[in-house]
Amino acid sequence: MRITRRQLLQAGAVAGAGLLASSGSPAAAERGPASRQQDLFAEQLPTLDDLGVLDMQKGGSTALWVRNARHRFQEHMGLTDTLVYQESGSSRTYLGPVIIARKGTPFELTVHNGAGGHPLAFAIDSELVPAGTNDAKCPRTSLHLHGGNTGPDSDGGPDQAFVSGRSYTYHYGNNQDAAGLWYHDHALGLTRLNVYAGLAGGYLLRDTPGGSGVDTGDGTHLPPPPYEVPLIIQDRMFNPDGSFAYPPNPDLKGPDGAPRPWAPEFFGDVATVNGKCWPNLDVARGKYRFRILNGSNARFYDLKFDAGGPALAFHQIGSDGGLLNAPVRLNRLVIGPGERADLVVDFAGLPAGSRVVLRNSARVPYPDGPESIARGGLPLPQIMQFTVQSRTGYTVPLPARLREKDITSLREAAPARTRQMALVEVANADDVPVMALLNNRMFDSPDITVVKSDTLEEWELINTTEDAHPIHLHFTQFQVLNRQKFDAGSYLEATGFIDPATGLVMPGRGNSVEAGRFLIGRPKEAPATEQGWKDTVVALPGEVTRIRVPFGAGAAGGAPLAIGSSFKGEYVWHCHILEHEDNDMMQRYVIT
Repeated sequence: MRITRRQLLQAGAVAGAGLLASSGSPAAAERGPASRQQDLFAEQLPTLDDLGVLDMQKGGSTALWVRNARHRFQEHMGLTDTLVYQESGSSRTYLGPVIIARKGTPFELTVHNGAGGHPLAFAIDSELVPAGTNDAKCPRTSLHLHGGNTGPDSDGGPDQAFVSGRSYTYHYGNNQDAAGLWYHDHALGLTRLNVYAGLAGGYLLRDTPGGSGVDTGDGTHLPPPPYEVPLIIQDRMFNPDGSFAYPPNPDLKGPDGAPRPWAPEFFGDVATVNGKCWPNLDVARGKYRFRILNGSNARFYDLKFDAGGPALAFHQIGSDGGLLNAPVRLNRLVIGPGERADLVVDFAGLPAGSRVVLRNSARVPYPDGPESIARGGLPLPQIMQFTVQSRTGYTVPLPARLREKDITSLREAAPARTRQMALVEVANADDVPVMALLNNRMFDSPDITVVKSDTLEEWELINTTEDAHPIHLHFTQFQVLNRQKFDAGSYLEATGFIDPATGLVMPGRGNSVEAGRFLIGRPKEAPATEQGWKDTVVALPGEVTRIRVPFGAGAAGGAPLAIGSSFKGEYVWHCHILEHEDNDMMQRYVIT
């Protein structure tokens, strides 16, 4: 956004729990035990067995309870008050079980809200939550299956939240490609805090063994458990007693004159993976399938596997909506909040005792935030470690092709309509960001996008802000076409979003316009890793990101899509930086 935001983020981090040391190691002097350098990589990563599996491959019905818990993120830390998804008989204290489902096999999930007081009650912003709610004592919840091809009644959108003592039943048809989805809370105005407190979990949708798909989970083609490992990466911040920290915004005052609990983004100074701070995973000498999920509120990651020399190469085999046509060899991975990446990493060539560190070099805010702490940056350079053991693991060759039939390409299809969707920042007279918007409209705006069922549209995501936004569409899986630079300042003037009297963007003013005359240079095609199905795409600053979106299984004229069901009704699309979607970078759309 602006330099003022860089400053307030730095100030907020200092107020909450201290910054990282200049070496990239946590600064123990101002922090709790989790920040001590000798504790890095000291504890083992929770794997599938530790996270817990809710096996729904045969269908039927099951239930989860939202409950309060106390979780230990690291051995020497105090207990942290959390919210958790628990199945019957579970003693889990953070996140939820990994749900494993089978393509084409539906099931029902009933969620019971048994939460008491909110662990982050001090950070609830009364200007964001619906009037009359009491989330501090009775937090609302709404479970969204992110990436799921679900009907509107089972979408778990922001307006479908229910209070403590109530329950809701979701129907998941699983009529879509095998993929690594995830589920998380989506309560209006409270998403950033509910997910932060622990309400998230993995969802692995498998192909049927013996069928046409290769993602069966049985090890025939790809590494199976225990060589298949979810990596839910989240940055967190803790007080010395182990409780969650969430610094207020020193530059933005609430009605009572106190700093508002909402800030443009939250960036933590501790890396957690599967609920552990800077964990280690002992790995066999062979291939591992890492189902990476960026579950952070706002932090992007630029990841590499550091084996002490050149970065360890790996293959990306899938993205949000399922497998790619073929593996893509990489030495680094950029992943935004809400995105998933399906990776295969081979440790067979490393000697026993080798240590590989998963490192991160992404700036915050991404992509052009300060790089160093001295300039106001908040780096998080180390995420976790892998220690190579002497035993031999999974050594089956990686298939040259990952699908029997290539993904249906939407590049040559004729869209029924092209829409201009502008991403906008709103600041006050002191140049302090107060919200982010889509098409310069608030979430409660009556200007709702209407699309027709079983049609294909092209959306141009026009990012007029200074930061990247991961844009997520509910219900569907889409394809990324290209990105192209444009003159953001001139575009904003043409929209009428800016109030001539103040020179500030005024919510509700103007309309998005075509970007054609503001474009610069040639479009840059989507990279190979984005040639698969996506439900979340990174819209970079000063660029137009073009996506082709099928609104129903019949949108490609009979060619198979990643989604297999058509539904009509209301959904939402939004930025997946949780502080943004809560205020107010989220819009409704209706399929008719």
